[in-house]
Amino acid sequence: MMMRHKKIFTALAAVLILAVGIGVGAYAASNFGTQADPLVAKSYLDQTVTPKLQSEFQTKLDAQVQLMEQQISAQGAGLNFTSVSLTNGQTLKGSIGCEIILRSGTAASSGTAGLSDVTDGKLISVGTALTANHLCMVSAQGDGVKASSSVTLLVRGSYTIS
Repeated sequence: MMMRHKKIFTALAAVLILAVGIGVGAYAASNFGTQADPLVAKSYLDQTVTPKLQSEFQTKLDAQVQLMEQQISAQGAGLNFTSVSLTNGQTLKGSIGCEIILRSGTAASSGTAGLSDVTDGKLISVGTALTANHLCMVSAQGDGVKASSSVTLLVRGSYTIS
């Protein structure tokens, strides 16, 4: 009789373990891959999601590159010298860092601090004549060149003429 109880107990234990396994499986199946928490196949990620993300990224990257190219182009416009003509008595006033080269005529430094003659490494005091074909730089806002004849200058940077 004891043996019979042991077989029944073993059979009940097996049925109980099987019931628990089926319950866990049913719970897992009902809670994973639901509408709120779907399972996603790798092929779906590879064929649908990844190309879409790459396309969106490339579009945004292209827009940023174009914006940066425009900004660089706008800044590059100030990299070239511009030919400027002054008549006797006119004054060119540059912003700080403005570069000036006297190509023809006679002109003198004007303003408050004078110009830096980059070619010679010297300061051109206010009222002192510029040397032709020397690169001069404005070191104080509003300093520049006053023409004492018809003058042709090459200028790089922002300036006003009065």
